[in-house]
Amino acid sequence: MAQEQLLINSIDEKQTGQLGLEIGRRLAAGFTISLDGNLGAGKTRLTQAIAVGLDIPDGQVKSPTFTLSVPHSGRLQLLHVDAYRLKQLSEVDELGLDEWVDSGGVLIVEWANKISTALPPLDLAISIETNSESRRSVYLVAHSAVGVTIVNHVRTWQASNRR
Repeated sequence: MAQEQLLINSIDEKQTGQLGLEIGRRLAAGFTISLDGNLGAGKTRLTQAIAVGLDIPDGQVKSPTFTLSVPHSGRLQLLHVDAYRLKQLSEVDELGLDEWVDSGGVLIVEWANKISTALPPLDLAISIETNSESRRSVYLVAHSAVGVTIVNHVRTWQASNRR
């Protein structure tokens, strides 16, 4: 399958929230998202907005840096993972990521590049690049048919916000 890609240049925190909401509203059971970017790029902020799109109350999602993973309940179950502190790939097995996705949950993994070979098949890869203190570029790459649908929806959403 050909990958669908989209670059959204120079968005602020409010637009990041809107982007996450648009993504979250369209997620399907068993969907996997990898989320990468430097410290402070907005990975957790984007995850929080995606969670709101999954009908998880605003404010419930916090960075799971020290707990590694936190489940949340909404329209779909969300497992939010932060791989920043993982030292070995064997630690990933303990998180049960494949089982989570197989049971119909949504998986979002921050710092996914650290454990990419141990992840379930991706539907959407998101990379956030810091342009300035308040501006970001977000790069989306679809790896599945549902991922392509989401990227195309985001493309339409982005075009309508330029007007």
